[in-house]
Amino acid sequence: HDACTHCLWGAMAALNFGFARSATIGLVAATVIGLAVNQLLHGLLGQSDEEELDGFPRSRWILSAAIQALVFPLLVWLSVMGASGAGIACSRWLTASTSELPGKSLWYVFSLFGSQSRDMCPMPAATSFLMKVHHWVVTIACVLSLFAPKGFGLFIAGTFVLELGSLFYNMRVLYPGNKVINVMYQTFMPLSNLAALAGGVLLLSMKEVPLWMRVLYFTADVGVCIGRQRHAFKDAGLLGKKAAASQPDPAAQDGVTMKSVGTKRRGFQRSRSALVAASLFLPLPLLQMNQRSRMPQTPLAVRSGHLGRPTLGSFKARTFPGRQLRPSGLRLGR
Repeated sequence: HDACTHCLWGAMAALNFGFARSATIGLVAATVIGLAVNQLLHGLLGQSDEEELDGFPRSRWILSAAIQALVFPLLVWLSVMGASGAGIACSRWLTASTSELPGKSLWYVFSLFGSQSRDMCPMPAATSFLMKVHHWVVTIACVLSLFAPKGFGLFIAGTFVLELGSLFYNMRVLYPGNKVINVMYQTFMPLSNLAALAGGVLLLSMKEVPLWMRVLYFTADVGVCIGRQRHAFKDAGLLGKKAAASQPDPAAQDGVTMKSVGTKRRGFQRSRSALVAASLFLPLPLLQMNQRSRMPQTPLAVRSGHLGRPTLGSFKARTFPGRQLRPSGLRLGR
């Protein structure tokens, strides 16, 4: 009985209720701010521009891209600089716990949690199942990372590189016809996945982190990376049927199910039909040109249609092996 009581009090002391209360306040505040910004941006964008992308309004995707491009890099930089100012090297920053790092390091996790929880109050019914799982995995991982005995900096670095890949995915969803964004998406998505997998392998080597937590994080890391890369391959046409912008794969990890505004969708379909028609009929004149280049050349006077009155001076006799071509033997209309 005394041993059980000692273990219970030890666990309660390790939990640190004061820190848990502060962390809860930070997570709730981030969610409230996210919900408020959702409503503000939704009002600014207007109902006519709020097409649905995988069940979420367009404004949610715009806000996600803005957070990933502007807010996350700033908060990661503040965490690294705060640790450097406290005399903590980068290698130690990766392996440190929350208690060993300045309070600024928590801001990134609060922001990451809020970027997901703002979409879960409630989660739109039209959202794909895997998108819902993705949101739950990220929010649970954020909470667990706050109480992990080691590897808090590694969690920040790993999730940050994943968010950079998601940034170009979100841009791909918002602007499906932009070729530059498509190239950047296909470039940075595999790079971010490889970097995240490398971080997962490093986490497995941290013996201070409980085994169940290491296995949980690594499994989630691998699953998320596989789902993201699978969608990227399908989008590039390298795996199964290519995920078109107007008819995407709803089962993809970041699946895109667009319900566009009528005029925009009709305009996109017309442009796509024109492109398909051009790709079908463009080879015809090229084939004709190729055939003409293989045909024997007709004298200029015949090709131009101005034969005039034939005279012996109009043509020069051409000598071929075995015969001599005379004007009387000329055939018109090949």
